[in-house]
Amino acid sequence: MKSILLVPSVRRGNGSGHLVRCFSLAKALGRGAAVFLSENPRADERGSAELQLAYHNDFEAIRVITALRDERWDLIVLDRFTSTYDEYLFWSTYGPVAAIDEGGGARAYAEYLIDALPHLPSGTTGWDGANVSSLGFLALPEARRTAPGRISSVLVSFGGEDPAGLTEAFLAAAVDSGRLSPGSVTVVCGALAQQSGARRDGITYLGPIQDLREKLSSYDLVVTQFGLTAFEAAWAGCAVLLLNPSALHQRLSAAAGFVSLGVRKPSFARLDAALGDARALAQASAAAAPPERLDLAARLASLEPRHHGPCPACGSRTLRAVYRDQDRSYRRCADCGLVSMAYFGPRRNPYDNSAYFFEDYKKQYGRTYLEDLPSIRALAARRLDVMERYLPAGRDGAVVLDVGCAYGAFLMEAHARGWHPVGTDLSTDAVAYVRDTLRLPAFVSDFSGEQATGLYPDTLDALTLWYVIEHFDDLGRVLARARGLLRPGGVLALSTPSAAGVSARLRPESFWSSSPADHFTVWDPRTTAGLLRRWGFKMVAVRITGHHPERFPGVPNKPRSLRYRLAMAASRLFGLGDTFECYALRVDDGHKDGT
Repeated sequence: MKSILLVPSVRRGNGSGHLVRCFSLAKALGRGAAVFLSENPRADERGSAELQLAYHNDFEAIRVITALRDERWDLIVLDRFTSTYDEYLFWSTYGPVAAIDEGGGARAYAEYLIDALPHLPSGTTGWDGANVSSLGFLALPEARRTAPGRISSVLVSFGGEDPAGLTEAFLAAAVDSGRLSPGSVTVVCGALAQQSGARRDGITYLGPIQDLREKLSSYDLVVTQFGLTAFEAAWAGCAVLLLNPSALHQRLSAAAGFVSLGVRKPSFARLDAALGDARALAQASAAAAPPERLDLAARLASLEPRHHGPCPACGSRTLRAVYRDQDRSYRRCADCGLVSMAYFGPRRNPYDNSAYFFEDYKKQYGRTYLEDLPSIRALAARRLDVMERYLPAGRDGAVVLDVGCAYGAFLMEAHARGWHPVGTDLSTDAVAYVRDTLRLPAFVSDFSGEQATGLYPDTLDALTLWYVIEHFDDLGRVLARARGLLRPGGVLALSTPSAAGVSARLRPESFWSSSPADHFTVWDPRTTAGLLRRWGFKMVAVRITGHHPERFPGVPNKPRSLRYRLAMAASRLFGLGDTFECYALRVDDGHKDGT
C-alpha cells in the first residue's frame, strides 16, 4: 500500500477548493493516504484546529497529519495553487513531489505535474507543460441534466471563502437591479466565508453543502468564479456564468470558453446578454465542459516513482524540467548541466537477452548486432586510436574493462592490438558468446550494483562505456567505482547521446519523447568536463559524432546535394551531432575512490 501525503492550500484568500479536493482524494485513496494540516500555521494560513470546526465530517472520515515527523512518503502531492521553489525543496525531503494545478515556482521543479484545470503559459524559458492534463481529472458530478432553455433557478456559489466579496457584487447587480427575482436565487455560504452585506428577502441562503456538485443539476444557471465549480456545473448540464476575482482568473475563463461578467465588478451589458439568451449561454457552457471523466485518485495511486530526487551526478536539488510526458520527467541540473529522468510508469526490463540485440537493434539500425559487428569493430579501432594517445605506458599489455561489452566488438579489436580486454554485461547470452565464441574473458554483472564491490579487476589502464553510461540510474556510484578501479592516469572513455545536438536543439519535444525509457541521464558535451571533474577526472578529448544533416530544416536526405553538404559542414563546425565521445584521465587531486 502506497503512502501518499496530500498537502492542500490553506492560505487565507485562496478559497477552499484545494482543501476539499484533498479531502476527496484522501477518501478515495484509502488508508495509505493522509492530509497535512499544520497545528502551527503561518499567520496567513488556517490551522488544523480552525479547519476541523468547519470540516468536522471530513476530519472524521480521513487521516489528518498535523505535525511532520522524520519519515519518507512514497508520494507527496501538493495542491497549493502556488508553491515556491523553496517550498518544493522542503516537501521534496519527505518524498517525490507530484503537484496538481501548480502555478508557482515549484511548477518547474516538481517531479510530476498534473493539470486538471487549464494552465496559461508562463512565458518563461523552459518546459511549462504537465505530465498529464485533462479537465476529466476534476471531481465531476454524477447527477446531470439537459441544457436549460430558460433560466428559472439560479445558484450562486463563490467557494468556501469568497474573499473578494463576489457574492454581494453579483446580487447587487442582478437582484437589486431587478434582473433576477429574489425567489429564483439560492446562495451557498461557504464554510470559511465572511458574510458581507445584509441578507435579501426572498433569496434562499444555504450553509456549507456536503457534495455540492451533486446538487448543481437542480439549477438552470450556476454563477461562480473560474475554478472547480464552474467545470462541475458545465459537466452537470447547467448554464454557467462567471464573475472573477482577478485578471488571471479572467484570462483562464476566456481560454476555457466560459462567459464572464468581468473582474469583481459585473458588467451590466454582459449580464443582460447572458440572461437574455439562455440557450446560447448553455451552449457556451457545454463547450467548456470536460470531454470525459477521469479518476485522479487512481492516477496518483498508479504512479511508481523511480530515479527521482537530487541530481545523480552532483547531488544538487536544482533540477528544472525540460520535458514531461505521462510516464517521465526530464530535468536539467543547474549546477552540473546533466539531464536526468524521473520515471513513473510500470517497471520494464529492456535488456531481454534476445530482443535487445536482435529484434530491437534491427528496428533501429536495419541489422542485428551480430550482423553489425564488422562496422562496430571498425568504430572500436578509431576509439582505440584516441585512447592510445593518452595511455601512460603504451598499449601493450594494457588492461581495459569494457562495461556493457555486448557481443564483444570492442574486445576483439583491443585484443588484436595487444591489450588485455575484459568484458562485462547484463546479458547472459552476450557474455556467453564472448567467452565461448570469441574466447575472451567476460562475466555477467551490474556495474552499478552494490553487490559488484570487489568483483572487477583493479588498477585498470582503461575503462570504457560505449553507449552505456546513460543506462545507469545510480550515476554517482558508477563514476566513483570507475575512478576507484583506474590507476592514476588511467583512461575513462564513453559515448552517449547528446543534449546539445541538432535534434535536441531544433526538435526538443520530439527528441525527449523518443528518448528510450532506459536512458536515465542525457549528457551535454559542453558541460561534461565540469561534471567529470567533480569525480576526479580530467577530460582530454571530446569527439562530436552522429551528424545528421537531414535533420536540419529544409535539408533533404541526399548526401550529394549542396544543402546536405553545407548542413554537414555546419554540424561539424558547431558540434551539432546527436552523439559524442568523451575521453578523460583519472587524476590524483584528493578525490575519494569508489568501490
